[in-house]
Amino acid sequence: MSRVAIADLTAEPGQRRHGLVRVPGLEPAWEMPAVVVRGRLPGPTLAVTSGMHAAEYVPIEAVTRLTRELDPERLRGTLLAVLLVNSPGFFERSIYVNPRDGRNLNRSFPGSPSGSAAERVANFLLEELIAGSDAYVDAHCGDLIEALSPFTLWLRSADPQVAERARGMAACYGFEHTLGVDPEAVPGAAYAAAALRGVPGIIAEIGEQGICDEPSVRRHLQGLRNVLAHLGMIDAVGEPAAAPQEMDQMVWMRTGVSATYHPTVAVGEWVTEGQPVGELRDIFGDKLEPVTAAAGGLVVFLVTSLAVKEGDPLMGIGVPVAT
Repeated sequence: MSRVAIADLTAEPGQRRHGLVRVPGLEPAWEMPAVVVRGRLPGPTLAVTSGMHAAEYVPIEAVTRLTRELDPERLRGTLLAVLLVNSPGFFERSIYVNPRDGRNLNRSFPGSPSGSAAERVANFLLEELIAGSDAYVDAHCGDLIEALSPFTLWLRSADPQVAERARGMAACYGFEHTLGVDPEAVPGAAYAAAALRGVPGIIAEIGEQGICDEPSVRRHLQGLRNVLAHLGMIDAVGEPAAAPQEMDQMVWMRTGVSATYHPTVAVGEWVTEGQPVGELRDIFGDKLEPVTAAAGGLVVFLVTSLAVKEGDPLMGIGVPVAT
């Protein structure tokens, strides 16, 4: 039987319940708002998380709306949703990391029940939400200092059946680009940990720069509905999604120095390998080094802050599948 509860938060068929779920062993308490919508009719279980990064507001709003609009009398199966994973960072407007241990939650899976705060949260989500579900969506957007073009990611190197199911979820979401990746590309990611436990999982990203804009919220919400319909849990809502452009890989560019960052390209632009795409300067405005494209492809992700720290990402270039 598929999972029908998040830890001790559960519901009877035809019920919606919400509450705070607590991660064991952490003081002060780490509590996350969660919702269980259990359909009157039997069906699969979809697990969803948002707010893995606390300032990614579009998916938090979209997932919240999804839990409120679903009719448990008509739903086939169960939706399990954690609306805000990084709750300690939410009102602090933390980017990338959580304030308890300074670690990125989405680089901490599969985690450990006796590890750091991020590892305990990751382990709790994996064991009490994701494992035993039939599918998983980790809803994201660009963080406070990130612009991006909408995309989905899925694990290419999982069990072939799991990978194909995840690929189908990614394709139906309705975003412009999709990419199958290997675990080492984004180590510690929740969707990869799910796939390695036999649960098809995807990341879906739309929205940027700490702006909770209505068009992006609606598109994320529609993507979640598309996945529910794809799984047979609801009837299709709206027109079928257009097929995404498949990317062969995402090439990440990072800075080796702390500096000011001055990109000369924008999200959605095509670049060629070696093309100048910006420069790094010191605080006085003197040029430290040029930034050139590490690959040819589409600028899918771009940091938009003036300040960048050594090791920070600068840009993500999606390399399309050769035709």
